[in-house]
Amino acid sequence: MKPIIEDELFKNEDYRRTPLTISDYDNCSFEQCDFSNGNLSGIVFNECEFIDCNLSNTTIKNTTFNDVTFSGCKLLGLEFKHINTFLMRFSFSNCNLQMTQFDFLKLKQTLFVNCELQQATFNGTDLSQAVFDESNLQDTLFDDANLEGAHFQTAYNFNIDPERNKMQGARFSNSDLEGLLQKYKLKID
Repeated sequence: MKPIIEDELFKNEDYRRTPLTISDYDNCSFEQCDFSNGNLSGIVFNECEFIDCNLSNTTIKNTTFNDVTFSGCKLLGLEFKHINTFLMRFSFSNCNLQMTQFDFLKLKQTLFVNCELQQATFNGTDLSQAVFDESNLQDTLFDDANLEGAHFQTAYNFNIDPERNKMQGARFSNSDLEGLLQKYKLKID
């Protein structure tokens, strides 16, 4: 049985050489920690927050993120598609999520606020009611995704094919409609 670690603050820790202990972390905070190229597989995070951490290229196979917030974090190349999806819920603000894979996850109402999501993938992902506020979606792939009711009003650099995604009720600003029509090579003035 894994130990349970509760209400702890982990600050300025380097987990690249000495990995985080495989445990259940409840209501813990990780601030300015470096997990890059490490392994968090099998760890459970309940109601935790990651602030200004580097998790780039970290292995997260069967990792549980239940009600977890990421703020100001670098999460390059993470494969969220391999996490434990039971009770999965997280949000991102001011994060770098370039080349991150969210394929086939249920991310209803997930918040992406002021995030860099270039070259991320959302293949077969349920993003209904998700919010992409002030987020850069350049070269991000949405394919067979459920975007119903999603908020893209302040997102930018997106290229979404309405014929390849469910989009009923998705919200966009008038000034960014070209991101929905790029495949037609129209001139929009």
